[in-house]
Amino acid sequence: MGSEQRRRVASRLARWASRLLLLLLLPSAVASRPAGPRIVTPALGEKRFRFDPREGHIVLFHEQGAPSVFVGTVGTLHYYNFENSTSFTVLVETNRTLSNCRKQENAKNYLTLLEKYEDQLLICGTNACSPTCWNLVDGNVEPGISAQGLAPFAPDQNALVLIDGKDIYSTIRKHQYNGRTPRFRRIRGSTELYTSDTVMNNPKFVKAAIIKQEEAYNEKIYYFFREENPDWPKNAAAPRNVSRVAQLCKGDRGGTGSLSAAKWTTFLKATLLCVDSDNDRHFNQLQDVFILESANWSETRIYGLFWNEWEYSAVCVYSVGDISKVFRTSPLKDYHEKLPPVRPGQCLEGEQQTPHETFKVADSHPEVARRVKQEDILFYSKHRYQQIGVHRAPAADGGTYSTLYLATDKGTVHKVAVLPTGANNVLEIQPFLSPAGIRTMTLDSERKELFVASESEVVQLPMAMCGAYKGSCESCVLARDPDCGWINGRCTSVYDRDQHGNGTLLQALTHNPVTDICSSPSHTKGDDNHHCQIVTVAPGTRYYLNCSIKSHHATYTWLRDNQTVSHCGSGHRHCIHFIDNMTDELYGTYSCVSQEDWFTQTLVTECLTKPSNVKMLLEEPRNKMAKDWATQTSLSLWLGLLHMAAVVLLTH
Repeated sequence: MGSEQRRRVASRLARWASRLLLLLLLPSAVASRPAGPRIVTPALGEKRFRFDPREGHIVLFHEQGAPSVFVGTVGTLHYYNFENSTSFTVLVETNRTLSNCRKQENAKNYLTLLEKYEDQLLICGTNACSPTCWNLVDGNVEPGISAQGLAPFAPDQNALVLIDGKDIYSTIRKHQYNGRTPRFRRIRGSTELYTSDTVMNNPKFVKAAIIKQEEAYNEKIYYFFREENPDWPKNAAAPRNVSRVAQLCKGDRGGTGSLSAAKWTTFLKATLLCVDSDNDRHFNQLQDVFILESANWSETRIYGLFWNEWEYSAVCVYSVGDISKVFRTSPLKDYHEKLPPVRPGQCLEGEQQTPHETFKVADSHPEVARRVKQEDILFYSKHRYQQIGVHRAPAADGGTYSTLYLATDKGTVHKVAVLPTGANNVLEIQPFLSPAGIRTMTLDSERKELFVASESEVVQLPMAMCGAYKGSCESCVLARDPDCGWINGRCTSVYDRDQHGNGTLLQALTHNPVTDICSSPSHTKGDDNHHCQIVTVAPGTRYYLNCSIKSHHATYTWLRDNQTVSHCGSGHRHCIHFIDNMTDELYGTYSCVSQEDWFTQTLVTECLTKPSNVKMLLEEPRNKMAKDWATQTSLSLWLGLLHMAAVVLLTH
């Protein structure tokens, strides 16, 4: 390749690199609330258990307060203790010589349920389309209870099982080739019951829970699902899918007539609304639910994770007291006659059964007219969240705050603190060694830990990853992470009392903290020349300066010799200042300075200087080696620049 051709190639590469950099500098297409996480970081303080080979199917069981997990895969049960690194593996392969499966890929034992039942670990799996349950006894699997309704015939995303003492509830059909209408059943313990086929419209089940109340007879089962909207398409403005909460009385004994004897007679359903009133943005598709229990049952909070048609995510919060009031007081939708003496949905004491008249009304009009409105919409976001966990705990400032853990479709977890001023996305956690989707996630509020599983590993993470806010008191305090505070020269977990000594843990969980909270002078602009990195740049070449953004609540500015040359908007991972053509007046000291509330700090300082031999070489055109050197240097520079810009763009 000749010199002229190399120059043309270098010029084209320069133009493409410039375009890529301009794309980086464009703001995000969609605004979201809350602002982006303060730091994008690999996990800190994590412990991991890896599978070899990878597993295409995973179910996770973790008991609150335990340092261990059980993981069910295809034909295998894994155990791992993160505290002492002990582990064992038990094969639970199918022993069937003949398969009942129509599809060959289902002729395996997919473990689908791991739960404690009667003080033993209950293991249930598809067993080549012949569902089977076992118990784990002294590290071995032994025959367990009947698996009818406890495990599906093949992997089923719509399978939901709830265990409460001796009672077991399930949405799994009991027969392989009939009973295709999804039902919610009580399959073990008290009287077996199922929902009528007409009360739900192709439901997709999300979560079920028992809500205790003062009177035992009044205890409720709430389950959450989404279904096809019966109002669509006759009402074109109605959403195609609608999110629901259903209630059942735990003590329901079925009806008095032959048609109702084996059916739930206290079933009612209500629509869950999740609406941002500021812009009338509706979120209709419930994806996940987390229940934060309270000592007072009516104050128990339901955190619902929703999507809308553009796959924006939102988190809405409901109180059980509000849900209960809707079911107790709302009229039935499209029912205009007088209600019977025993109101539909009413729980009865003792051995009483729901009268046939009451069941008939509820069965034909199962939806209440009043909708359940959210107590609060915490935020909405352009991120596509898939799972939610919530931890609520007191912070050092005496307040009690909720922290959300949201699994994204990119294999990361966003930690969002719900503060008096709103939701604050404080941290993005990359839990896995290599990019992977999150299969399941669970929280341990006793141990203050998070367990996240991919197809290749299970990772245990501390909720307080305070090492992410290293560097200074200001960095720690401005993170506004309820789990972390500054004490004794370190950013420390609020739960690590042994490290606190007699000092005061500093936190500022509002956006108006005391400016001298850290009792140390802030850095000033242009005050870091002694940390300057010397960089030689040839005249006439292009160069860019890069500053990684650590907080999306700060503003970033590039200065040359203490004079502003460029600003960076929010929504980026990098603040880049691009020099298209290096001239004499552009040499000097460049500093990237961040400003967040009262705190100013210099993050990067580069001193751009002219190489002493460049002018001499370029002024001797007869020296072919000099011209080739200049061209090769430019080509190499832009190849590197193009590569880096592409990598940064892909990770943006």
